[in-house]
Amino acid sequence: MRIPKKYGQSKINKCPFCGVQATFQNPQGLPVCRKHKEFSLDDLRCVCGESLEPCSGKFGPYFRCENCGNINFRKGLEFNEGRINRKKEPEIKTKEKKYDNPRKFEEIKSRASKDNDPKEVTVRSDELDFMYD
Repeated sequence: MRIPKKYGQSKINKCPFCGVQATFQNPQGLPVCRKHKEFSLDDLRCVCGESLEPCSGKFGPYFRCENCGNINFRKGLEFNEGRINRKKEPEIKTKEKKYDNPRKFEEIKSRASKDNDPKEVTVRSDELDFMYD
């Protein structure tokens, strides 16, 4: 029994550095995520010992070996798991509020909760104008 392909699931490129879905291409033409846009795959070796040259074609990225020929991208990465050039990722600065005084934080939190206290309204059946207050 043949299972039909679902739209959009037949080709999903993953970043070779972190495994997240790839949306960009690095200078070598390989699919990578936004964080690893400037990273490159260098000094990758085949099982036979020759160097692998990263290429990208009609059906996605692949590696070319002088002796073995074309090698699947996934297999080429499996051969070189330890050799992938994992440079230090640039630190992304985030804006975080730092509270020096914990009491000040509690005061701000209590003020916010006072504004959001719900009001209890009792409605009888003979009062129809409660919505217009």
